[in-house]
This record gives sequence, structure tokens and C-alpha cells, in this order.
Amino acid sequence: MIRMKAGLIGYGYWGPNVARVISESKNVELKYCADLMDRPLKLIKNKYPQVLTTKNYNDILKDKEVEVVFIVTPPTTHFKIAKDAILAGKHVFIEKPLTTDVKKAKLLVNLAKKHRVKLAVGHVFLFNPVVKFIKKSLEKGTIGKLRHLHFQRRSLGPSIRGDVNVLWDLAPHDISMLLYFVNSKINSVIATGQSFLLKDIEDVVSASIKFKNGVIANMIFSWIDPVKIRDITIVGDKKMLLFDDVSEQKIKVFDKNANLIKSAIGGVSFSRYKIALHSGRISNPKIQSIEPLKEEIECFISAIKNNSEVINNGENGVAVVEVVEAMQKSLSNNSKVIYF
Repeated sequence: MIRMKAGLIGYGYWGPNVARVISESKNVELKYCADLMDRPLKLIKNKYPQVLTTKNYNDILKDKEVEVVFIVTPPTTHFKIAKDAILAGKHVFIEKPLTTDVKKAKLLVNLAKKHRVKLAVGHVFLFNPVVKFIKKSLEKGTIGKLRHLHFQRRSLGPSIRGDVNVLWDLAPHDISMLLYFVNSKINSVIATGQSFLLKDIEDVVSASIKFKNGVIANMIFSWIDPVKIRDITIVGDKKMLLFDDVSEQKIKVFDKNANLIKSAIGGVSFSRYKIALHSGRISNPKIQSIEPLKEEIECFISAIKNNSEVINNGENGVAVVEVVEAMQKSLSNNSKVIYF
């Protein structure tokens, strides 16, 4: 089997994970790696001696053998590198967010179509088996009518960035899942936050989203919390779900609900309805363990070979950037409500 040749641009925090998955694949081979710093290049050369290294990513783009490029660099550099790669005729996988500007994100999508190359964004949670389980539960009506969702992505670091705030760093993960779960267009967003460490770079942000179908979602992102929390609560009118990504038991299904019912008591004119609270058992579904990043990259390579689409395509990347950009606009305008 002929393995597709790949280039990796960026070998910092997440790059080693991408390199490992590529090295373990039967369908793609890592030929090149570019980084601006000497240390990352030495690290990858020690681990994968056959990989060619360079400080100039254009060396990768000039290599005709390289068909696909993985961009794992700071978000503010994504547009320029991805644009150059697309113009060079390379398929592009770019870590989240696609860009930090929705106009530039749309331009990349249009460029990819024009040059007939595939464009995908690293929304890795869309390939998480627990997230797929939740999606199927929503589609089957297991939890009933969806009411609200609550997302938390908090910890101390692991890195306090100077190029983007916590919103652009962490929110794309949760927004990609939110848009996957809720089958409705967004009505409005609002965000508030504070810069405690670096001027004008918020390290704590809270945001709320209202959908046209009445569903609401609340989110909190923080680089300066004492405990690592990565969870999602999903509430329906029949059941509730909890996805705790740092727990050994990732998913819990709660047979709990609160609903308005007609009162069984007669003759009381002011109490025709009452709230019924139901609290049943908690179940822990067993879900097959699959590495999401491996699934994500294999799906992308398959899409290139078969000329098919992936769920985390360029359009999906644009949709996520649109929401983050609206949150940023709210954040920058004294928590103004931004309507879609």
C-alpha cells in the first residue's frame, strides 16, 4: 500500500500528538516537519530520524511528493500558512480555530474549493465516541426535548497564551460540539470576561448562547482555576446527561426531569398546575474506547483518497469561528448582546 506523504508545520504543544498518530498510520507517512525553533526540530528528529526538518515551511510546500499538510501553529498564523498551502495544491488539516477572523475563514474555504483540495479543522471532539453517543441519544429522543446545556473548560493553564485569549484558545472545542448537538440556528450570544494576568487578553470568560428553537447554552472558560474541569451537562425534559472528560467514567445518564403537570387536587382554583420532579436511577453506558485524534486524521486521509467530505470540513470551521467572533465582539463591547 502506498502511503500518502505528509508535512507537519508546528511541533509545539499539540504537534507531537499529530506526529505520533501519523507515524502509526498505514495510510499516511510523515516526510517533513517545519518549526521556527531549534529545540522542536531536534526533538522530532530524535524521535523520527527519517523525517526531514526545516525552519521554512515553504520547503514543505515546494516538495511535490507532499500531498497533505498538517498545520499546528498559533491561531494568528493559520490563515497565511493555510492560504500558502492551498495555493501550492496541498490538502490542509488545520488545528482549531480555522482562523481568528470569519472573513479569512470563508476565504480559505473558497480557495480550497477553487483549487480542489480538502480542508479540515481540528475539531477533535466530533470524533470522540462519547460525543457520538450523545448525538445518537439526542437523535433517538432518549433525553426527550432538549432544554439547555452547560459547558465547563477550566484549569490552571496548562499554558497562558499571549497571542489569543482564553476564548479563542478553548471555546472552539465546545462550540463545535454545541453546534453538533443542537439542531437549530443561533439567535444571540453574550459574553463577559476579565484580564487578570496579561493586559487585554482575557483569561476567564463566561458566555451564553440562545438558539431560535428555545435551547440555551452556558459556557465558562478559564486558564486560572485550581482544578481541571472538562464537562458538559445536557438537560432534556425526560433525562439528563453528564460528559466528564477528566473522569474515568466519561458518561452518565440521569433518569431525572422536571415538568409541569396538571394538579391532581380538585377544587383549588389557583393551583391547577404544579411542578413534578422525578429522580430515578443513574446509568453508566459502556462506550468503546477509540482515540479521537487517530479517528479524525484517518477520516481526513480517507476523504482525500475517496473525494468525500468530513464532518469537520471548512464550512464547519467557519461556523465555529462565526460564534467565537460574535462572543469576542460582545466581550469587547461591555457584554453587548450580539444577534445573528
